[in-house]
Amino acid sequence: MARRGLTEDFDAHIFFTFKQIPDAPRIANVSARVRRWFTIAFVESWLAIFLYRLKVRLRDAHVPVLPGACDVVARLLFGVQIGDHVRIGPGLTITHGNVVIDGRVTIGKNCQINPWVTIGLSNSRRLGFSVDGPTIGDNVHIGTGAKVLGPITVGDHVRIGANAVVVHDVPANVTVVGVPGRIVERRPEPHSAHVPELRAVTAMRAAIEDFLLKRRSLRSLVDVLVTEFEAAPDALRETHHLLRDDLIFLDAVAATGGEETRQVIAAIGAVDAALREFEEAPRAGRVEA
Repeated sequence: MARRGLTEDFDAHIFFTFKQIPDAPRIANVSARVRRWFTIAFVESWLAIFLYRLKVRLRDAHVPVLPGACDVVARLLFGVQIGDHVRIGPGLTITHGNVVIDGRVTIGKNCQINPWVTIGLSNSRRLGFSVDGPTIGDNVHIGTGAKVLGPITVGDHVRIGANAVVVHDVPANVTVVGVPGRIVERRPEPHSAHVPELRAVTAMRAAIEDFLLKRRSLRSLVDVLVTEFEAAPDALRETHHLLRDDLIFLDAVAATGGEETRQVIAAIGAVDAALREFEEAPRAGRVEA
């Protein structure tokens, strides 16, 4: 599980390297992959996330000294400080470092944090000092210089603008900007929450949008598609069968570290079109079933 989490963290950084990986000759392929690894590890701060996850494992195993050493290295090399009581899901992206996360903070899966972001404690007149920090959902993008403070909840698929200061709860599927943060765009759920197959479709289409906006790697996208289809109700079985070849192709490309190509975009377009058709089809029969 820990190795998978690190892999998802690494994959989430791939699109931020802008590195092209040639298929041939082999020496060029290997050289490009090595250069991309160094870019992701040291420029895009994946190594800081690795040190955080290593620190968590060492603390859980009651190993002395070494967890603190991980903290020191992450701060010195990347300006990234992640507290002892922070819990972060897989697929985290910290672009270029200079991030502080402290207090009792929970961050979900596939979140992106830009530079100069602070997430954590509040010392406001209203709340006083509190060690409880935010609970942040999945697929949240936090812009450069933003502050997310206090015991608040930030929903899934939220975008927080650059330099915003968020000190109140934020619902899912919105964009927040300003000081204090205010909602400027709301993307309401298009379907009734009691229809599980439509929730799965919404999650998959959101993952596709993230991929196209370069907020998610191909590997991460394929994992979401496969997971949602496998857990989805029978109503999605026919759509899953129709997309079987496209999903196999995308999984094979992701497994080899392949980059965005015309064929990949075409396969993703076919998946999105089939999901959109499922969304827009009359729902009465599915709800009654």
